[in-house]
Amino acid sequence: MSMTSFETAGRPSAVRDEDRAPLEFGLAAFSRLRPRAQFVRIGNRCAMPSLGSGHIYFVAKGVVGIEAGANGSDVRVITSLLYPGDVIVPELQPPLPGSSLISQRPCEFWKLTPAVVSEENARDNQLWPGIFSRLNDQNARLQLHAAEMSMLNSEEKVAAFLIETGARLGVSSGGQIAFELPLSRYSIADYLSLNADTISRTFSALGAARIIERRGRFQIVVRDWRALLEKCPMSDTIIAAHGAARPLVVR
Repeated sequence: MSMTSFETAGRPSAVRDEDRAPLEFGLAAFSRLRPRAQFVRIGNRCAMPSLGSGHIYFVAKGVVGIEAGANGSDVRVITSLLYPGDVIVPELQPPLPGSSLISQRPCEFWKLTPAVVSEENARDNQLWPGIFSRLNDQNARLQLHAAEMSMLNSEEKVAAFLIETGARLGVSSGGQIAFELPLSRYSIADYLSLNADTISRTFSALGAARIIERRGRFQIVVRDWRALLEKCPMSDTIIAAHGAARPLVVR
């Protein structure tokens, strides 16, 4: 599927004010840009070149993966995940073959045109430093993920993924942390350089140990967060990269 806003009409599709996502935690620093942003929705897959050039995109709702594959091969890999508040500058993306944005569920972006960025930067010269600070954070996470793929075994990789998504998306309640998986089992396998059967077996083992509980296809409840952290030797670094600035919502 292609980006909804770039389908037959070739321009952003209208999103009514009442349909716009509530402001996510990661977007708070850029809240003043919201009235000037064009809102676009993407479907399950969008080729990176479809974003065009000169624009800046903020992830406003949902979790987006950046996927690439070798020319002439069916092998695909998800190189990174983008969360609400993350930034995409198409010109700064590496020219990987078949580079696409993918999502499990429809996501929403803020799109800022070059004119809007120029005008807003004239009002506040900290806009570009703020954007590049966010990009630097994302680059650090990308390096962390590469290190995880090189250094961790399969169980540790799955634990790392659950810690990452729990820190980013989790809601704390009664000592447990609940969140929805942002990817399907097959996409998690692509992200972790594992096969889907390994993902299933590891989830089952964590469930049998009463560390996690599956509730439906995508809902995860971490029953023992400390035990999950102990499953991954890089847990402290993952929390620092993904959760240090985001307090878990307590209900």
